[in-house]
Amino acid sequence: MRVKTEEKRQAIIEIAKEAFFSQGFEKTSMSYISQQVGGSKATLYNYFSSKDEIFYAVMESSATEQIANAFHSLSSAKSVRDSLVAFGINYLDSILTPEIMAIQRMVMAEAGKSDLGKKFYEKGPKRGWDDVCRFMSARIESKELRHDIDAWHATMQLKGLLEAELVMPYSLGAIAKPAAKRIREIVESAVAAFLVLNQ
Repeated sequence: MRVKTEEKRQAIIEIAKEAFFSQGFEKTSMSYISQQVGGSKATLYNYFSSKDEIFYAVMESSATEQIANAFHSLSSAKSVRDSLVAFGINYLDSILTPEIMAIQRMVMAEAGKSDLGKKFYEKGPKRGWDDVCRFMSARIESKELRHDIDAWHATMQLKGLLEAELVMPYSLGAIAKPAAKRIREIVESAVAAFLVLNQ
């Protein structure tokens, strides 16, 4: 019986990450990863059942943990504004990274060819925005936001406002990641616009 170790699993993830980022998801095979790891495909399959599973592990080991923390940072103890500003800063700071953009580009490239995009969305972004939706729902119920709006619609409004100025130009390499002060200014402006719409 083969004995699994966390060190070996992490080594596989790191090698797979480098392969995915350098040559893309489609061109990276299980055979290639096993060759780079220095073991057999049987050893690789002892840790991961498929290339998709390795990709999800790579996704989780990248800055996605920081993104998850951003989604979990929404606090019921703070005002709506303060909670959303803190969340927005954490969120943009987390996604405006080369690793996250590389992952998103890979997923977009594969989305029309397999169900990788759907699974990625369900395992990552959807879970996070569901957390925000629950926060919105609670604040709607407490009448801190308009009672006649749908919580998911409000969540997507906020997402659009937060991402509007930075995410596309950054993903295309048109701008560098702004300084923390500039990110705060953009988030505060987005949250102010959101609150005007929803209060």
